[in-house]
Formats: sequence, structure tokens, C-alpha cells
Amino acid sequence: MPDSFSIDGLRRIRRLAWVVRALCLMGVAVISTLPFIFWAEPDWVAEVAARTWNLSKLQLDLGSRLWGLASSMLPTGVSLFALWQMWSLFGCFAQGELLAQRPALHLRRLGAGVCALAAAQPLGHTLAILAVTWGNPKGERQLWVGLSSDHYLALLFGLLLLALAQVLAEAARVADENAEFI
Repeated sequence: MPDSFSIDGLRRIRRLAWVVRALCLMGVAVISTLPFIFWAEPDWVAEVAARTWNLSKLQLDLGSRLWGLASSMLPTGVSLFALWQMWSLFGCFAQGELLAQRPALHLRRLGAGVCALAAAQPLGHTLAILAVTWGNPKGERQLWVGLSSDHYLALLFGLLLLALAQVLAEAARVADENAEFI
């Protein structure tokens, strides 16, 4: 245990780590099941398409909904990867592994995952809209590409995590060097 961390500080970090890991498990449960539930309910898809996507004419046959589900798997997969990295990072923290290369690696992967999510979400959304309008007659199909401030903030947050990962890796390297002198 490094001298710079008090017993009380480590106890708080461990407690926080267990809370975050529990939230990661809840996130995995919701994120991995919600797309299947959503695309299995044509009425729910129609409601979201009308209210959120401004679509009035769409196809809700099984094939269109399966393509919609497939499009949802892109952001879902990236989200699950990011949650796995967060789970692993806070697992390191729970074990008292703070200034080390392993948490720096998980933080770097988490940052990369959040950056990828900033691209996967609008792409998945675009493909979902294409999936439910592809069966429309020519001229009534829709291709929609949209970026929001949420995507921009996710990208910035991912870049911040990548920078912090670099700082943590360097701090771990210096701590390892200093430990060799003792």
C-alpha cells in the first residue's frame, strides 16, 4: 500500500469501487436486454419512430425489426465494452491497486470505448431509421444522420479519460522507479 494513501482513503476508494461495480452490473443487465425488448414490441418502435424520429411511414415487419436490432447492437456492444473496462478498473481500485499500469490500461480502454460510443450511437441510430424505412416505396425511405451535443460531450469525455490514463501510466512508471530505489 503506498504511503500517500491513508487507510481511511483506501477504505473510501474500496467502498466507491463496490458501488460502481454494482452499477456496472445493473448497466450490463439493462443495456444487454433493452434492445431485444424494444425491437420485439412493434407498438413501442412505432411510438418512438413517430415521437422521436419523426417517422410517419415505416415498416415494422419481423425483418425490419431484426435489422433494427442488429443496428442497435453496435452501440450496445461498445457500451458493454466500456462497462467491462469500468468494472475492471474499479476492480483494481477495490484491490488497492491505484498507481499501477493495470488500472491505467483499463482507464485507457474505457476512454477509447467512450470515444467509440460517440461514433457508434449516431451510426446505430442512422442504421435503425434506415432499417424501418427500407421497405417503404422509393422516395419514402429515409436516411438520417444526426449528431448531438451528447455525442460531442461523450467524445470529449473519452478524450479526457485517455489523457488521464496517460497521466496515470506515467505516475505508475515513476512510482515503480522510485520503489526500485528503496
